[in-house]
Amino acid sequence: MDTIAKRQSTWKSRDAWLCVLALIVFWSIIVLSLRFATRSSPAFSHWRATPIGKGVLDIIGNALWVFVPLWFSRVEAVRDFLEPAGLRRAVSIFGWCAAWLAIAIAFIGAYGGSRGLTASSRLHHGIGFDASGGGWSFFMAWPYFTLSRVVIGPFCEEVTTRGFLYPAFRGSYSFLASTVIIICFSTYYHFGSVWHSLFIFGCLASLWALLCIVRERTGSLWDCLLCHAVYNLAVLQLWISAVVVLILFLPFIMGQIWAKRRETILAAPNRVA
Repeated sequence: MDTIAKRQSTWKSRDAWLCVLALIVFWSIIVLSLRFATRSSPAFSHWRATPIGKGVLDIIGNALWVFVPLWFSRVEAVRDFLEPAGLRRAVSIFGWCAAWLAIAIAFIGAYGGSRGLTASSRLHHGIGFDASGGGWSFFMAWPYFTLSRVVIGPFCEEVTTRGFLYPAFRGSYSFLASTVIIICFSTYYHFGSVWHSLFIFGCLASLWALLCIVRERTGSLWDCLLCHAVYNLAVLQLWISAVVVLILFLPFIMGQIWAKRRETILAAPNRVA
């Protein structure tokens, strides 16, 4: 059976553990440095609240998600990273269907929030920003906030977690063990969201497990990104946008279904013969 472990045999768990350690160390240093600078320098605190400051910090955070796994993957060129990371595989039927399930998980989370099971329905990121912060006009903040949380952030996070770490761990461990490791790693980076409520952790852990299943089943990182993106759209209460995104993919998915059906029809006489 063709599995992630077989397809991504060049990456080992040792490289993944080193990548995890490096990310945690770098991230901790950045967060602690930001807290110290914010408390000791009013000027820096003011700059951090500006659009430029928030954008720069977002770029730094997202750059870590991309360049650290690239380093530990030991590839000679970026193009050598694309295939094992699943970036050369298109969105699949399985991934498209899983994206609907991701929206369902977001709906369950929203329902829990309406019942008081969550402390907050807002996304949190270690070096993120508040779209309602001072100095931001709505028309400047919201488009960038949405783009960052729906496209840029999920892409960078998926490159690390399901693009590099998961297949690297999968080369040495079982599917279940690899998934648990990824969930623990993601929990660390989303601790600001999950520590408020066990219900939030359950929703996010379900999403992370779903993304690992999708990566295992299809080998496509774009499937994971699609699920992650529509989930974040739903969490941001952009339900219609999430549905529209999936509908826009429908012609492509129908094309895949028709292509597979055509292959089956053409292969039928050969099997009879």
